[in-house]
Amino acid sequence: MITDELLSTTFNNVSEIHNLIKKTEEMKFLTDYTFTEVHCIEQIEKMEDPNVTKLSKTFEMTRGAISKIIKKLIEKGAIEIYRKTENKKEIYYKLTESGMLTFMEHEEMHKSRLERDKVIFSKLSEDEKATFVNILNKVHEQLTVELKDAGIDEYI
Repeated sequence: MITDELLSTTFNNVSEIHNLIKKTEEMKFLTDYTFTEVHCIEQIEKMEDPNVTKLSKTFEMTRGAISKIIKKLIEKGAIEIYRKTENKKEIYYKLTESGMLTFMEHEEMHKSRLERDKVIFSKLSEDEKATFVNILNKVHEQLTVELKDAGIDEYI
């Protein structure tokens, strides 16, 4: 019989190893950029006409917080400002060559993570995969509630 204690221990073991692998992969980015800065770079590349308002909505952060991140990314040479000829007032952002390299490295990291996970999940049947997704969604739902209750739901 599987006890709640065994299930919890197994879940925590997998979670800790997964987080360790993620941290190891992310270390190369996080030496020059914070986690949020890397994801801001990603959004600037993927978003059409990114500006402070759009980024603050995407990250569910204040415009002031996004402005601070943008300022740091400009100082680090990852992004630059541009304006449209028809609207000189509005400020938009785009990646520099350095920012594009960081974006491409980050995308490659995600692709390699997906390939690694395919090896793990290839051992599961389609029914097991469906059950696993269902279970993980329930776990995610509960952890989200706990983050909200703790007042740290900005990570959701």
